[in-house]
Amino acid sequence: MIELRKVCNIVVDAADFVAQRRREKRLPATANDTEHPRILNQEKNGNILFTWDDVTQSSKGAICTHVGLYDPIKKKHDVLWIYNQRVHIVSCSVNQGKSLLAFTVLNREDSLAAKLPGKDIYTVFLAEIQATSTRVFSLNLERQQFIKVQFLYDIQESDRESHLIVMLHRESVGLYHIKLGRVGEKGVVMRDQPRTEQLIKRFFWCQWDAVHQRLYYLHYVKRGEGERARIAPSVSCVQFYQNSQHDNILDIPIEFPFPHIKSTSKVQYSNDNLDCGIPDSYLNMVVLTLANGTFCICYQKMETPYTIDRRSPVKRSKKSPGPNPSPLSVHSLSESDEETTDINYYICMVHHAKTLHGCVTGLPYSRKYRLIFSWHGDYLMVMLPGHFVHLLNVGIEFEPCQHILLHDRSIDSVLRNGDLKVTGSRESHDTSPPIIVDVSVLSVAAEKMSLSNTSLHELQRDSPAGISFYDNRTGEVWRVHVNMEMLVQLFIHCYMSTTRAALLHYVLTRTRDFFLIKRLFEMLSNDIPSCEVPALMAEFLIATTYSSMRRQFDREILKLVPFTASDTFRGQFEKSYEGERIARISYSPLACVNIASKSAKDRTQKRGSVGDDMWDILRHHLRWMQLEELHRFSHKSVKSLCETRAKDLKLMGESSQGTKTEDQLFFSCLHGHKSRSSRSVSPAPGNPNFSNSSMKRVRPDSVLGTAPPFLQGNSIAELSQMPLDVTKDLFTSHLFKYLRKEARSKGQSVAKEYIACQVQQSRQLCHLLWNLRGPLLPYTDLDFLPNLTDPSSDDEYELFQLFERYYQICQEMSFPLPQGFISYFTALGYRNLSTSLFLQYVDHGVLNLTGEFMAQVLADVRDTPEGVRVKQQIISRLPQNLAEECYREWNHPVCQRYFALKQVSQAITDSSNQQESKRSLSDLSYMARDRSESSISGNLSETSFPPLSSFLHYLEKMDSSKRSSSQNPLDISFLADVALYHTKKENKYDMSTVNF
Repeated sequence: MIELRKVCNIVVDAADFVAQRRREKRLPATANDTEHPRILNQEKNGNILFTWDDVTQSSKGAICTHVGLYDPIKKKHDVLWIYNQRVHIVSCSVNQGKSLLAFTVLNREDSLAAKLPGKDIYTVFLAEIQATSTRVFSLNLERQQFIKVQFLYDIQESDRESHLIVMLHRESVGLYHIKLGRVGEKGVVMRDQPRTEQLIKRFFWCQWDAVHQRLYYLHYVKRGEGERARIAPSVSCVQFYQNSQHDNILDIPIEFPFPHIKSTSKVQYSNDNLDCGIPDSYLNMVVLTLANGTFCICYQKMETPYTIDRRSPVKRSKKSPGPNPSPLSVHSLSESDEETTDINYYICMVHHAKTLHGCVTGLPYSRKYRLIFSWHGDYLMVMLPGHFVHLLNVGIEFEPCQHILLHDRSIDSVLRNGDLKVTGSRESHDTSPPIIVDVSVLSVAAEKMSLSNTSLHELQRDSPAGISFYDNRTGEVWRVHVNMEMLVQLFIHCYMSTTRAALLHYVLTRTRDFFLIKRLFEMLSNDIPSCEVPALMAEFLIATTYSSMRRQFDREILKLVPFTASDTFRGQFEKSYEGERIARISYSPLACVNIASKSAKDRTQKRGSVGDDMWDILRHHLRWMQLEELHRFSHKSVKSLCETRAKDLKLMGESSQGTKTEDQLFFSCLHGHKSRSSRSVSPAPGNPNFSNSSMKRVRPDSVLGTAPPFLQGNSIAELSQMPLDVTKDLFTSHLFKYLRKEARSKGQSVAKEYIACQVQQSRQLCHLLWNLRGPLLPYTDLDFLPNLTDPSSDDEYELFQLFERYYQICQEMSFPLPQGFISYFTALGYRNLSTSLFLQYVDHGVLNLTGEFMAQVLADVRDTPEGVRVKQQIISRLPQNLAEECYREWNHPVCQRYFALKQVSQAITDSSNQQESKRSLSDLSYMARDRSESSISGNLSETSFPPLSSFLHYLEKMDSSKRSSSQNPLDISFLADVALYHTKKENKYDMSTVNF
């Protein structure tokens, strides 16, 4: 999924610039020990400083140190300054006006007597690089610890003063205010001695954020009192503004296992000159922030030779790679096949007041593993190239969940099965093949190992194409890309269902590529009985609804809208196909965060309106978390309240207005279905109860095509009306509970829009599921409902299974169903299930008998003995008033007999036995006989039968004495027709032998 693609080689490009410059100036050849260009620093404007040693035209063959400047936007190299002697520069920075250059020189004092390497001495200098005669000043700073220098960059460039930060490791941080003066037209020099200011006392780690002009540092402070007093590490931040104004913003106690570093222990510095802080070889710590208030402190627990706690590698028994080992299963990279190690990292999520602990087990042992912490959008990417990549969903917008944990061992079977092509062969150096990071698709183990053991430093984003990393060992620049084809394969073959759900969540909320979403659901449709399918459908409904709301509302409202179907702040783990746990994620609370109370306007001292900056957003967010624990809206409460309301309506009886409306809809569909099914259904206007603003957005019609007839229109099913009303009421009250008073006025409109988004996304999911199998059916564009007697196919049965899971999850999550879906779903069930199983689905409420479906049953099912029995069994599941309407529409002899028995029963039964007339329709099915005629012959009504005439006259007389003005009189002609037909067709006796 995540690829590192080689973009360029900064060192090689700089070397080409040096070689071209030598040719242009015809410089003499140099000694073999002349160094290649080395990258030193990257300033706020993106310019990269580099250095190399070479002769000059005036040095008479002596080698001098050159400092160059590379503009990555203009792709241009320039010589910034030439020192008249050869020195080893380890830190360098140029001011905003390119008039001053600060640099740190490393000198080594060798002890010739003892023949042992001496101490490393770091010295700081300041050079005027625009003066006619270059002057170099020493800041009188010589230390055995590393010294980093960095100029501040203001919003507006100033030629009067520059400000330099000098970081003396384990000692202090000073701020130098340097007055500038102009000499001539272009020359700028120092006007006076720098004025110094101490910012920080002793610190043990620091990081400079050039883009936002912030300095993060770690120091030890005393916490607690009395016997509980202890020295604990803490991370703080200094924010710089215009003209070197600064504030101490926050102080965060470190509560994860951080080593107690002795101040007297010797530090091992690396050669990572592009490091944004002190290049400590055994301390991997990074602060990552986003403008929306996300603040994370990332730390990797490493084996350190100068700390108290030391870990030895975990030794486990050697595992056989099997008869056909893949390149991934061969531990040729480890120092010993029997030694493995665990990697632990910690993410202190200040904005969530939680600490995330990640542990990866069973890696081949190496002391050189160094994790890379970086942003991938708003995902925090923890990467060890060649072994694993974790995409952690830890942004301030979402509560932590749905982390993507990808490992080479968990994807090993993908390569063994031949599902993926291995890329990155050594035979294609010129094309710069991609190196797959997360699944270790590296055909050469040496290249995989070299990346996993080197330090990659993030470069400032020079393009929207993605994040770039610089390899200090080779000078290569790697850019992060997302391989969508690999993502699909990972979605298919990943072992853990949590990883599959996390991948879908990433696609739904981040990429929003509907072509990719369709491909993922195509993979799901190959294993429809899987228990993961309903959960992933629920994730689609909730995540896409949140994405639709995200385009319209601000952060205050979105933090109350559900964004995932999974639980948040819940541990997660990853297993291999052998069942071995290879990674786990857990959480622990963060006790306290000390953050400045000043607003952005107070800190920057600007006039007029000043918007909130990152610190204001973070402070407000932490305050909300402290004052009241915010909860997102839950659909579980909707379902429970709907069940309560349904019980109340049932107790009130069936005469409610809602029941009358449903009956009227049933009657209209029953009588009007024939005219409707013979033509295409035009889109119906939107429900006036909904907001149509969300419907006007661009839909994925280019991916799914035209909707089938049963999905055209915007109305919803009647059985979804109550859940929608309950959702609207509960969501409105939820907004009123947590929103500020001035924002509560729009609670109704927000709830209205939320309902509209639910309708849109539910319809979209239904269309997507139909698109997986529907185009393969022969009747998709012809009829609103398929012919119930035509033979079904495997594709249609799979579509029914998909729709069954869609129906269940919509009912579970209280999402609305499209109006035509219920009838189409029931028709699919009739066509693909046996009659007994179909009736069980109806009895349990999975399939609903709508007016459109009943009209289709009466029209398509022939009146054969078996067909009459099936029709009666289906009609008997309806309420009495709906069943009688179906009997009137059917007009079959069994229907005529039912109505005749009902009239006679009402006429001869007294008031104490009125319940006799409400005989259940299911009992009527046993009284019916098999009939093939569709109507009663008209000539039977003209037949005179004296016994029957006497009985009908008696019934008419009784009815006239009991009937009130509101009751209908007996239909004597109808009763005579039914009685004579029954006597002639169904009586087994010879009526001529009967003595009347």
